[in-house]
Amino acid sequence: MHFGYGTGWGVARSALNLADIRGVRASVIHFGAIWGTAQIMLPANNAAKPITEWSAKQIAIDLLHHAVYACAAGAVYDAMKEAEPGKKKKKDKKKKKSKK
Repeated sequence: MHFGYGTGWGVARSALNLADIRGVRASVIHFGAIWGTAQIMLPANNAAKPITEWSAKQIAIDLLHHAVYACAAGAVYDAMKEAEPGKKKKKDKKKKKSKK
């Protein structure tokens, strides 16, 4: 379940880029969508109890796990976008402006 869920949400992260949403903003939106969906989907499939039956510690751990995923996925996605062939780097643009 986790592999398919994580992979599917990785695709959703790329959709944020198509909507011209990147960086921290995209990671926050991604986190909210992932965590919110988990709170609905998992209890509906009897994979977890509803959050109202969790302890504060369980909620904190779940938040942390989903936040780590969203931040890692966002960092990797943004790094991959920066490394795309043919993409001019910000430093290169600054160098060209200073030479003029």
